[in-house]
Amino acid sequence: MYNLNMRKFSKRLGVMPFLLLGAGLFVIGLLAMNHIVNNWWPFDVSRLDLVRATAEGRADPTLLLEAANVEIILAFLAVLLVAVTGLALPLAYILNRRFLRSHYRPEQSAALSFLAPLRQAVWVGLWVTFCAWLQMNRVLGVAVAGLVAVVLIMFEGLLQVRTRAAYVDG
Repeated sequence: MYNLNMRKFSKRLGVMPFLLLGAGLFVIGLLAMNHIVNNWWPFDVSRLDLVRATAEGRADPTLLLEAANVEIILAFLAVLLVAVTGLALPLAYILNRRFLRSHYRPEQSAALSFLAPLRQAVWVGLWVTFCAWLQMNRVLGVAVAGLVAVVLIMFEGLLQVRTRAAYVDG
């Protein structure tokens, strides 16, 4: 009885939980990114010559990475992951509702219908973060970004097949 009422309640709410969670993650990510960008210096202060070389377009990416404060760059990438995940979450939910049919038993569909869009939004966040990291290293290209996207899509497809096989037959 509880699962039936919970399923009706979650169906009535629709996209609102995903929209609120996504907006919350996006706002937290933007606020943290604003703090990181405005208050933390990502390079060693003794290497200000690299800032001038970057502005003149003659900076070597390896020198920039050697002078970088790794903790600040990792914090920036983590915050970027959170912000993009929040941005992609409502879209992932809408696409799941539109294109995927529920193949699960009623008592399992409420939990699974929440986890799949969340996982897919995290994949989008990981892809954008990975592309940002490659761009920081100045090695991002269309082929590399496309290849990484295809690998992540294939991995998600395998997870969907595994989940369906576990819950439809079991």
